[in-house]
This record gives sequence, C-alpha cells and structure tokens, in this order.
Amino acid sequence: MSAASVTVLPRRTPPTILVVEGDIRIRYRVSDELRAWGFKVLEAGSAPEALTVLDAVPVDLLVLALDLPGDGSGWDVVRHIRERPAPPKLIVTSGETDPPDTPEPFVRKPYQAVEVAALAAHSLNWSRPPQA
Repeated sequence: MSAASVTVLPRRTPPTILVVEGDIRIRYRVSDELRAWGFKVLEAGSAPEALTVLDAVPVDLLVLALDLPGDGSGWDVVRHIRERPAPPKLIVTSGETDPPDTPEPFVRKPYQAVEVAALAAHSLNWSRPPQA
C-alpha cells in the first residue's frame, strides 16, 4: 500500500487542551469555544499554574499566551514543555506586533475564539461536532 492511499481518521476521544491566559475574559471565551468543539479543556491564569497542571495531567495541546501576569512568562512554559520527552502541541498567542521566533502556530491578539478552536482542531485532527 502506498503512503498516498493511507487515510488519517479523526480522533474518537476528546483531546485535552490547556488554555494559559492571564486575561480571564479571553481565557473563558476561548475555553468555552473549545468545549463547544468537543475538547476537554483545562485552564491556567499564570505560568506557575500552567506548570502545576502540566506536571499533573497529560495535555495534548496548549493555547499559551506569552504575555502572562506575575511570576514567570509564557516562555518559561515553552521551555518546560520542550524539555519533555513527548511535548504537547502548542499554539502561541501574544499582543506583540511581531510574531515570536518559534515554529509553533501564532495567533495575534485580539483574535476570535473560533479562530483558535479551528487551529486546535486542525493541529489535533479533530472535527467539530455538528451543531444542534
């Protein structure tokens, strides 16, 4: 069988996504949209919270704001996950004008939550459930 004839099927179990965002309004909006797409969603409002979750729970993808409040930054979280043997996928967000020097998908703030959900679905090979 050639590689061209192989079909990749969507996942059946919902992937787990960690939304790391300091602005609670953005975090809730993105989390609600991801849940509407059928994802299992965890939330963190700071780098230390994100690191605690990452050390406790397997995560398939992070939606990570680089501009986090308090101790640590999004870059601390990036360094932490890159040290793992099987790092989760990553979508980076920031209000900065220039995209960061990183190979991961980048979404500039302000953005629509549906944009992040669609990018997450594509990254995780997940199809949106039909609307009721």
